[in-house]
Amino acid sequence: MVKIYTSKKYFRPEEILIDNESFFDNTVTAKSFDELSLDVIMNIDKAKLIDRNIGTIETPFGITSIDNVSTGCKAVLNYIYISNNKISYRDIKAIDATECGWNAIEELFKAIEKKKYELGVIIEHDNKLFHCSDRDYLVDNKRQIHSLLDF
Repeated sequence: MVKIYTSKKYFRPEEILIDNESFFDNTVTAKSFDELSLDVIMNIDKAKLIDRNIGTIETPFGITSIDNVSTGCKAVLNYIYISNNKISYRDIKAIDATECGWNAIEELFKAIEKKKYELGVIIEHDNKLFHCSDRDYLVDNKRQIHSLLDF
């Protein structure tokens, strides 16, 4: 089940990964990418890793660095990184996905289902979330829904 929260008030500030850009830029490297990470950058940004050592990717717009993937892509890659290094990041209880588009949020939900590492997802908007797949969601630890049409 994916746990969604509509506000940061459900967590202490130090329990939330708020700045996905900064965490990614300072922590995640292409060397840490697993198969799921490679699928995520392809599904969200249509990018393909071409050099794991220096983090070069090919996008529809040309060759660039992993630092230039979208914020939504970084959020999902952060979740994967944290789930692969859960002991080091055991104090993080939620990831703020408010800046993510629905396509990245859907990939985040898929990653949560695959990795089965429980981390709350904070989403303070409902912009196009109806595009996300039906699955079991728990909203604010009290309301269980199956479709984000009910969000």
